Amino acid sequence: MSRITGIIAEYNPFHKGHAYHLEKARELTCADHLIVVMSGDFVQRGAPALFDKYLRTRMALLEGADLVLELPVSIACASAEYFASGAVSVLDQLGCVNALCFGSESGDVRALTACAKVLLEEDTAYQQQLRSLLKKGYSFPAARKSAFAALHHPECFTELLDSPNNILGLEYIKALLRSNSHIQPTALKRAGAGYHDGHLSGSLSSATAIRKHLRENSIENGRSLVNYEEILTKTMPESAALLAARRLSCESPVWEDDFSLLLRYRLMLQSPEELGTYADLSPELARRIHARLNDFRSFSQLLSLLKTRELTYTRISRALLHVLLNIKEDMSPLSPVPYARILGFSRAGSGLLREIKANTRIPLITKAADHRKLLSDSAQRKFEQDLFASNLYETVRTQKNGTVFVNDIQKPPVIL
Repeated sequence: MSRITGIIAEYNPFHKGHAYHLEKARELTCADHLIVVMSGDFVQRGAPALFDKYLRTRMALLEGADLVLELPVSIACASAEYFASGAVSVLDQLGCVNALCFGSESGDVRALTACAKVLLEEDTAYQQQLRSLLKKGYSFPAARKSAFAALHHPECFTELLDSPNNILGLEYIKALLRSNSHIQPTALKRAGAGYHDGHLSGSLSSATAIRKHLRENSIENGRSLVNYEEILTKTMPESAALLAARRLSCESPVWEDDFSLLLRYRLMLQSPEELGTYADLSPELARRIHARLNDFRSFSQLLSLLKTRELTYTRISRALLHVLLNIKEDMSPLSPVPYARILGFSRAGSGLLREIKANTRIPLITKAADHRKLLSDSAQRKFEQDLFASNLYETVRTQKNGTVFVNDIQKPPVIL
């Protein structure tokens, strides 16, 4: 059997750090094949992806991925624990993945694993302390760190909770341990700019910095395409930069404020009690949304209106996106994902698909229109949530740019 390594990613957008990750993942795990489980058209921070999932899939395949699978939208837009659990469940249920390679600020998989075991073993005490601190007005990141420190474990463990990629790495390992998976975690020490660094800093700039500069230098803001090209060639591998430049020469990217009117419409339909049924939307936040609805001007402006000490922008943005996409609290995000949808594969990936089909415990969907034949009723509902989200994204993208709408159910996988 081949040696297969999984990667969990958003590629929003794909940059040189992602290309480095693919290269090092293959090297560190001696992988014959790389499978990427990637967010679709909406991402974990509660926003639309800069480029659609098929363009990002093509970028990943050109830079070394063999197969790209879509992470269902209810998982892709969830908090770190649910995001990690769902993505790991996809890889685990394929039945042939040997390793999971992820980036982290520490790069120390043994320390991360030891910390993850503590979090699992003391989950009840940790959760009680976390809830208590949140009620006292702590922000979620501060509460998480303080709750862990209160368990009286080594300070080095607490320091792991200071950085976003360490936190996600901990959640990946927790998910592997919780499911008794045979997949081995491998941590790659993160190189270049920090995850939230908003400054372009040479070849390994963060996705946050790239998005920031693309927005500031967008044609919508009166800038020329030259500004785009300079940013792209500095920060993205050549093949990805070329694809992005071609797209940006004829289209503007998609931003959260492009969904403002749709979001306002959805919020106007809901009472505070109804808002409380959506994932990540507490009764307190529901009341705040309802109270500020008359002041609504845009998606991003509403985030600023709703921000409090204990509610981060990301938490609020995810909650609003769940309303927009009709993602309810009862969708059980910790349940295993019941299918794997193929977004694209390379020539090497075609052989990998045969191996997956011989081992997988979940349906592998190549043609979206076949989902009713392959899935249970509950899995169909989840899959149709993905179709709805992608079609909403496509509607906004094509309306904004005057291009032709194509229903996601009609789109074939990217094949290189």
